[in-house]
Amino acid sequence: MRLLLTFVILSFACCGYAQNWQSQMGTNLATLPGKSIEITSEFSPNLNAWALTLQGGYTFQNSFGGFASGYMCDCGVDDIKTSGAFLKAGARIDVIRSSKPTAKVGLKLGSAFVGSSYDQKGIINSFSSGEKTYYPTSEHGIRIGLALSAAAAFRLSSRWGLDVGLQKFVPFSSRDNYLISGNFMSHQPGVGLLSQEATWYTGLQGIITIHYQLN
Repeated sequence: MRLLLTFVILSFACCGYAQNWQSQMGTNLATLPGKSIEITSEFSPNLNAWALTLQGGYTFQNSFGGFASGYMCDCGVDDIKTSGAFLKAGARIDVIRSSKPTAKVGLKLGSAFVGSSYDQKGIINSFSSGEKTYYPTSEHGIRIGLALSAAAAFRLSSRWGLDVGLQKFVPFSSRDNYLISGNFMSHQPGVGLLSQEATWYTGLQGIITIHYQLN
């Protein structure tokens, strides 16, 4: 929750400081099925060309996960629940509208530093004693990394817009705790699905952001 509170404070601070800048705020609808809310904001003297970006949100008890772990003594983790706040700060450019501001469709390319907290709980299925037993486990912490994004930007009206694309998360370091390591995936707030395996789809998150220009 501290990350989410930080996002709210920074958003209001940017709006107050950059009164002569253009600014817009919105929400990423692609995160709603994952029990997440993500608020987005952009600030720039010229939103058609480039912008500083600030995003934040919270995931509440996302239940994705629980694939087989691959450990000799265990058959996997059930009933995973992941919660946590996240914050992203970076910049983006629009490679089309920077040279053609009136284009109805732009192309936004961006990068941002990501801080994502997680509080995960689950039930381990174990055969270590020769009999099937169940016991609870939990992990919590923060993941830091870089988010790279690409999105088609549609102009719906003079103030409303829609961005559709993908975000790819690149962690600065791996983690070795049980719930987000091994041969299964679980949800990371603000990031998407993560595992220790380096597959093309890990760390991907959809972008379906509807936004409104404030000034």
